[in-house]
Amino acid sequence: MKYYETVFEALTELHKKGYTLDFSILDEQDCIYCHNQNHSLSADEFVIDEIYRFEGDTDPGDEMIVYAISSSKHNLKGVLTNAYGIYSDSKNSKIVEKLKYKVTSKIKPIKRNKELIGLSREHHHVLLLSWKIKAGLSKNIEFTRIKNYLMWFYENHILPHFEIEEKYLFPLLDKDNVNLKIALEHHRQIVDLIENIDNDKQSLAKLHVLLTEHVRFEERILFDDIQKNVSSNNIILPPEINEKHEFCDNETDPFWR
Repeated sequence: MKYYETVFEALTELHKKGYTLDFSILDEQDCIYCHNQNHSLSADEFVIDEIYRFEGDTDPGDEMIVYAISSSKHNLKGVLTNAYGIYSDSKNSKIVEKLKYKVTSKIKPIKRNKELIGLSREHHHVLLLSWKIKAGLSKNIEFTRIKNYLMWFYENHILPHFEIEEKYLFPLLDKDNVNLKIALEHHRQIVDLIENIDNDKQSLAKLHVLLTEHVRFEERILFDDIQKNVSSNNIILPPEINEKHEFCDNETDPFWR
C-alpha cells in the first residue's frame, strides 16, 4: 500500500482510482451514508479497501484517518474521512467496530514535534479546504457558494492560524532564514488572493494550488527546519493550540458533497 504524507494527497490519489463518492457515519442508524447517491450502507454491505492514518502525536484522539470504501452490491466507491472521533460515543456500533478492526493495520504515521502538533493538525483542515475548492470546481458549483465557505474558513481558521505562526513561531528563526522568508511570502500571497478574489473560478483554482503548496512547504521544509534548529523548550505556543478539540465545520451549504 502506498504511503501518503498528507490527507490531501491521499484523497487526490484515491479519487483518481475511482473513489469519488463521500461517505459519513450515521451512528443512529448504524450505517455509513453516501451523500452523492443518497444511499445508506450497513456494515456487511461494504469493504474497506485501503486505510491511511495521519497523526500528530500518540493520542488516537488526534488522528485523522482516510478510508477507501467500496460496495460491490451497490456499485459504489468513495472515501470516509476523520472517522476516529466518533469512536468514544459509539461503543456498540457495528460500523465503528469494523473501522476499528481495520485501523489495527500498521500504517506509517507522520512524526511531528509535540510543540507543533496543533499547527500540523490545522494544516490538515487547510488541505481539506483546498480539496473542497477543487471538488466544487469539478462539480461546476456556483462561484458565490464556494466563496461564502472560503470566507468563513478564512476568517475563522486561516487568519488565526497565520497570526499564531507569525507571532510565536516565525520569530524563533533568524530573520534572514530563507524558509522563513518563503513562508511569510506565502502568507502574504494567500491573504492578498482571498481578500481580493476575483469573481471567477480561475482565482479559486489558483488559491487551491497555493494553499496546497504552502501547507506542503511548511510541513516538509519549514517545520523540519524549526525542529532541527530550535529547542522544543523554546517553542512556546498558546496552550489552546495543542488542546484536543473537534473541528467544527460550516456545513450550511456542503457544496463539495
